[in-house]
Amino acid sequence: MSDIDAKIEAEAADWVIRAQSGVISERDIIALTDWLDASPRHARAYAEALTLWGDLEAAEPAHTPTSAVRPVTPRHPTRRFGLMAMGASGLAAVASGVFLLASGALSPVQTYTTHKGERQTVTLADGTQLRLNTDTHLSVKMTPKARTVTLDKGEVAVTVAHKADQPFRLLTGKLTLTDIGTEFNVARLNGEVRVAVREGEVEMADHSAASRLLPGDLGTYREASGTRQLAKVDPAEAFAWQSSRAIYRNQPLSAVAADLNRYFDKPIIVEGDAAQLRLNAILTLDSQTAVAGRIAEFLPVDARTTPDAIYLRRRASDR
Repeated sequence: MSDIDAKIEAEAADWVIRAQSGVISERDIIALTDWLDASPRHARAYAEALTLWGDLEAAEPAHTPTSAVRPVTPRHPTRRFGLMAMGASGLAAVASGVFLLASGALSPVQTYTTHKGERQTVTLADGTQLRLNTDTHLSVKMTPKARTVTLDKGEVAVTVAHKADQPFRLLTGKLTLTDIGTEFNVARLNGEVRVAVREGEVEMADHSAASRLLPGDLGTYREASGTRQLAKVDPAEAFAWQSSRAIYRNQPLSAVAADLNRYFDKPIIVEGDAAQLRLNAILTLDSQTAVAGRIAEFLPVDARTTPDAIYLRRRASDR
């Protein structure tokens, strides 16, 4: 046996002994996974250790002390003794742990939530930044092989730290968004997912089709029908909320009110034909009363505030 083979065999023994110490950490399991992946010879050495113990356990009579079993002479007695002491179930646990880690089952899921009117910036361990807008719920799972964000509702702006060996994906509804060195904004609201790209590329895919989004692209996906639409926009519009502003270009007042209601507890209710009025404005998202007053400066509506809501109605003189 060569010195290299002896070294690999010793390392395999060390790994299984460490794994059965009872205090193996996720970092150790990651290191073991990397060691097994580094060379087929490592995997064979590990399999040999498993086979060795399986043979020993099969040869042991029931109710017979271990000392009565005829020993198998190992090439490295101290190392092999450690392996034999582990037990087949222990080795199986190691193999199971490696598999679970590789599949991500052992990686914790971290959840982040913002309430109405609240924003939050989260920096992940790899340097990726998530900026959560109002009324947003998402979760993050990091594994050695992938980084996955699941957006349940709301809006998030993402600046991805590029790592070729650890792809970044954002899941929302039926869509999978795959980063290709990207800064992008995702909103899942009212049955639609809107994806705006500021830098890099994003692949937007569901079970039936995939689209590549480039800087300045806005992809809209309607969840009920699975239809999608691509358009060119100013990316600053999608990211404006980060500076406490909202940009509306030729939007019906009903849609504006629905968007603003994400930010405030008291709803804005548009009455009658005022819903069809179209707004072109940049609104500062400070107080709800101030926002309603600014809308009244741009459109022929009156704002009436009650304890439960703010009502926008077309002015009588403009009917």
